Amino acid sequence: MLDLGPILKGQGTVAACVFATAAIFAIVYWIIGGAVFPTDDAFINLHNAQVIHEGHDENYIGVPALVGATSGVHLALLLAIEKVVFSDTLALYLLGAFCGVAYVLGLFLACINVGCSRLEPMLIAVGGLIFAGTLFQLLNGMDTGLAMAAVAWNIKLLTDKRRTISLPLLCGIMPFIRPELSLLSVGSMLILLLENGHSLRFKIAACATSLLSAVPFLMWYWVDTGSLVPSTVGAKTYYFADRYADWPDKLRFVSLATARAAVACFPLFLCVRFIRPRSVGIVLAVFATIFIGSYLWKFPSGLSHNGSRYLYIFAPIILFGVACGLSSAARTNTLRFVGISALFLPLAFGGQLSDYWTHLTGNQKSLSDAVHWINENLPDRPTILVHDAGYVAYAGHVRLVDLVGLKTPAAIEFHKRLTYPSAGELRSKAIAEIARSFHPKYLLALQEWNEKFGLVDGLREQGWVVEEVYTGKGQTNTPSPDIYHIYKLSEPITAARQS
Repeated sequence: MLDLGPILKGQGTVAACVFATAAIFAIVYWIIGGAVFPTDDAFINLHNAQVIHEGHDENYIGVPALVGATSGVHLALLLAIEKVVFSDTLALYLLGAFCGVAYVLGLFLACINVGCSRLEPMLIAVGGLIFAGTLFQLLNGMDTGLAMAAVAWNIKLLTDKRRTISLPLLCGIMPFIRPELSLLSVGSMLILLLENGHSLRFKIAACATSLLSAVPFLMWYWVDTGSLVPSTVGAKTYYFADRYADWPDKLRFVSLATARAAVACFPLFLCVRFIRPRSVGIVLAVFATIFIGSYLWKFPSGLSHNGSRYLYIFAPIILFGVACGLSSAARTNTLRFVGISALFLPLAFGGQLSDYWTHLTGNQKSLSDAVHWINENLPDRPTILVHDAGYVAYAGHVRLVDLVGLKTPAAIEFHKRLTYPSAGELRSKAIAEIARSFHPKYLLALQEWNEKFGLVDGLREQGWVVEEVYTGKGQTNTPSPDIYHIYKLSEPITAARQS
């Protein structure tokens, strides 16, 4: 007679993981008072969905919806959820919760694959939401959580005893979740193709599946933008201009970002050396090395953006290492690491919580107030120069120019020609030329960006008259760098005459 006990017990544990994760997101939703997000980039996703629904962009004139969308998969899932949910912000929040559930389940099943028993897989998986403050990356309204879930499921599929077509299917999709996951896709496919025991027919089918799963997204990007890859990475690379920075500065950026990450997950990151099978460990190590190396080479400052969100794709890898350690001869050492981590995990979680809450109540509230002022006081829809391209497009009714280039592709060329090769020295000139080309009447700028990049002073040096007209209101005690300001712009006399 078939013993259903283990099957039912396994299903019950999976259900418990799903319920616990869903409950956490429901509690957070109640605490924060609804579907709100700490980052402006979340509203780029919502605005892109708006443009697809409406068929045109009334803010960034002539710009396709996929411009500014790094993750085609994330946008497609958002559009699907919006079909059944009455609110677009709620749809984005539910997408974050879905990614959280997928992340937890991927971790849980990967732990089972390497032999963890009893409650350990569930504790690791649900604990993965607390680990290094990961929960707040799942709440940011961006593609971070989806990328983490993809890595977790990639590890799960790599460690399955029986190969199925699911692994190549995921490998074909991963580059359109995050471009850097292309490296992991290639490595995973190499494992599959080099393994013994698979027929030639299966390997051909695997390659075909991987390619075919990528085709819809390649076609979508090509039809919508004229490019097979998103432009967002290039826009940020050219604007921040780290490629030609001095090597000591680049090393400092990467060292600080990785040191903060190491403290946040200390000493659990040491468990990565326990990862098995060996082929999976090698692929993950090569992926991590190339990932960090590529950021060091071209975009080192990016590793600290948005709470170091790009580094969180390594969270499931570290936790998988913990599972491998607990289910091996290294169990005693791993338990020791877990005990020590109890001293560090609250610090990391608390730091992410503080950052999350500050952004919700500080700069996002200030930005919302500034956009409300724009809608109420600028009815003639003047062109506004911005660097945070999301919320002002989502909630505002004015024409916009993104000086970074995420939503205004023409701006990328100015930074590529001036900012990038000068390591940022000519950024002010590039911004002034962008302004000269688009004739904005106002500038909306975060004080932190103004201080860091000299936006106002740079325009003034190029002959522009810049006059502050409004300061967005944040919650009491909001730090001044988190406040948005609106400036009225007047072109240099010579430029005005030429136009």
